[in-house]
Amino acid sequence: SANTFLNGEESYSSGMFSGSFTANRITPELKTTISVSSYFMRNEFRFNGDVIESDSDSHNLNGLIVKSVGDHWSVGAFFSILSSTYSNIKFRVNPAPAIEYNLFPYSESTKKQLRFLFRLGYNSVRYREETIYEKTYENLWQQALSLTLELKQKWGTVSTSLEGSNYFHDFNKNRLQLNGELSLRLIEGLNFNVYGSYSRIRDQLSLPRGEASLEEILLQRRQLETGYSYYLSVGLSYSF
Repeated sequence: SANTFLNGEESYSSGMFSGSFTANRITPELKTTISVSSYFMRNEFRFNGDVIESDSDSHNLNGLIVKSVGDHWSVGAFFSILSSTYSNIKFRVNPAPAIEYNLFPYSESTKKQLRFLFRLGYNSVRYREETIYEKTYENLWQQALSLTLELKQKWGTVSTSLEGSNYFHDFNKNRLQLNGELSLRLIEGLNFNVYGSYSRIRDQLSLPRGEASLEEILLQRRQLETGYSYYLSVGLSYSF
């Protein structure tokens, strides 16, 4: 997929380009997925003869391979590469082997799943600017444990997950994230949808040193320190 937009007026102009590629192959024995995405954005503001420019970009590659080992267990590995101006990350590589246990047999996965997943990750990061911890690069080990429930019934679908993670060099650098999605079939074709997420954040290692300018804050050019983040959407959908 590829998307772009341009819009503007006498004192303002904006442009964005984004593209992505995704490929999946799923069999009873093996699941393989890969996705690549990028976006570029530029904003220009003109005021009293001055021009304020704001550029941002992000590039991401994710890969996953999982092999079933019996009716309840599977082993696999994640792999990701990230570059982001907003997150102050010049280049990050994150390979992460993982093991999963599904309380229900995988043969029932189209109807119900209750999965426990443990992931051990290695982060090799190069930062664009020196961080608040006086780092320009670092190599860190990280672990994550998640619990995911998925139900698909005639009345609708439910998906919720809870994940906790931390870095080994400092267990106080951790994160707890809760995601939930509910789709209720009200009548034939009409669904009520709710999606929400909440994160308690204690692991912002990439924050750049120095105070953010007002321009950087208003234009969201720089990630700011926070203890939490949330997202909520509610809506209706109808399918013919």
